[in-house]
Amino acid sequence: MASDRPAATEPLEEIPCNLCGGRRARLLHERPYQPYLAQEEGAFTATTDEFQNYGRIVRCLDCGLAYTNPRPKIADIAAGYAACVDETYLSESTSRSINSHFSLNTVKRFVRSGRLLEVGASTGYFLNAARVDYEVAGLEPSEWACRIARERFGLEVHPETLESSRRFVPGSFDVVAMIDVIEHLPDPRAAVCRAAELLRPGGLLYFVTPDIGSLSARMLGGYWWGLRPAHLYYLDQSTIGKMLDSAGLEMVLIKSFGRIFSYGYWVSRLKHYPPWICGSLRWMIRWLDIGDKLLYLDTRDSVEICARKRGGS
Repeated sequence: MASDRPAATEPLEEIPCNLCGGRRARLLHERPYQPYLAQEEGAFTATTDEFQNYGRIVRCLDCGLAYTNPRPKIADIAAGYAACVDETYLSESTSRSINSHFSLNTVKRFVRSGRLLEVGASTGYFLNAARVDYEVAGLEPSEWACRIARERFGLEVHPETLESSRRFVPGSFDVVAMIDVIEHLPDPRAAVCRAAELLRPGGLLYFVTPDIGSLSARMLGGYWWGLRPAHLYYLDQSTIGKMLDSAGLEMVLIKSFGRIFSYGYWVSRLKHYPPWICGSLRWMIRWLDIGDKLLYLDTRDSVEICARKRGGS
């Protein structure tokens, strides 16, 4: 299918560290974008199996933040997400509903009711689970995903980003959630600060993100699944703490986050690993006839974080 995404502006731009503003960095991994990210179909989908061509990833020598540098222009990134269509995402609807409840149960340990905003709400699985206990709203740049959320769940999801939206007043939410979102944002520190601004004193920021400081990320190096073209920032426990502190947020929980997906979906994620691994697992799943059965895995390299806005009781 031909893309209606606007043509890229300039190829790439150099940026300073998002956390401290520094420009001294060392190379971690490098695999040039091929083709150019803003023109690559599927690079912006949640279900992409493209874990190669992730660009040049560096680590700031001053604060330790890992990020892609150089990277596509913000306008190209925004256009990519606005045009994103991900039909495969809907094929794991049962799994995504269950995973939403995993996140929701963690949130409810700290805030059991009130107003909840999800940033990067996609097609609405988490908001649909949360609205039993919360008054919910969502922001999602993909026009396609917003339409699915409205049609399938009747949800209030607006085709906007956290940075661009001005429909919510400061201090109007008890919870702001960003699940597998912060690593995609051009300015994660500004997003965390904006989320803090929208929270009431004592309100909760909840987010899930890959952990580049995990054992598997260190062992797999440039072959780690978390390194992908659409990821711009790679956080670990240290840089997460610094980012939260700079926004006036106090971390109250950080732990690994596992997920449930079908056996077939898990194996599809192994496309870029040695063929004998993927082929053997596919054969076994077909032989056992369990491709549509669900499997919970916690690979210990994604984390969920809860942080409170200072000033609450």
